[in-house]
Amino acid sequence: MSEVLIKDLTPGQIASICDHTFLRRAEEYRGPDVNAVEEREKDFYNFLEDTVNGLTPYAICVRPEDVHFAKRYLSDNKSDIKIASVVGFPDGNWYQSRQKVDEMSIAIDSGADEIDMVMRYNALKEGDYQGVCNDIHAVKNSLDKYSINKDILLKLILETSELSPEEIKTACEIARDYGVDFVKTSTGFTSCGATPDDLAIMRDNFSGGIKISGGVNPGNIYSLLRAASGRDDGYIDQDPMNVRIGESSLLSGF
Repeated sequence: MSEVLIKDLTPGQIASICDHTFLRRAEEYRGPDVNAVEEREKDFYNFLEDTVNGLTPYAICVRPEDVHFAKRYLSDNKSDIKIASVVGFPDGNWYQSRQKVDEMSIAIDSGADEIDMVMRYNALKEGDYQGVCNDIHAVKNSLDKYSINKDILLKLILETSELSPEEIKTACEIARDYGVDFVKTSTGFTSCGATPDDLAIMRDNFSGGIKISGGVNPGNIYSLLRAASGRDDGYIDQDPMNVRIGESSLLSGF
């Protein structure tokens, strides 16, 4: 991958490091005289159609139960876009480790290439580091069994808006020690999403991939990329294994 000036990145270049995302549930569509299930499914397939026919992202990110349908659609349309899926989403504290492993297994068996797992950030805040580590280990250990035949990435969602700078640093150190491939800022479901300050801490304390997620838009993406790059010369390695952007509306905003 080439080094590119961040200010000169084209929409197509930005798309090439994006995980274009659809994580909505049918409950969000409920209303008088509305078939929420049908409306949600229609939006899901519109999302896939727009993804295939618009700016091409590196991956799409969908729920485990949607991976099978996404895989079939992408295959039918001869698309090589990767599929990521979420585990313990949106509250990593609410899910037991075995539930996260089950979700991961469903996603991988259905064709997912990457897993975005929500960390137990409340446990981290309470000083229960072993609980955080055990949770990550349960998913990573199970994921490694799948990775014998297929290289599957693990991204850890830190929920940075809920953590102090020191806690973000500790989370990055744990992620490094347990072989996580990416650390990711946010689910987008808490008080705020990605910020340059949080991304700078993540880059300083994690040598793997950084995923920018939560509130990403055309107005802030360049400053967020500068922070995630870890560089002060204005350039970034346009490599989806180094920096990734999680977004649901960024590409349509260009």
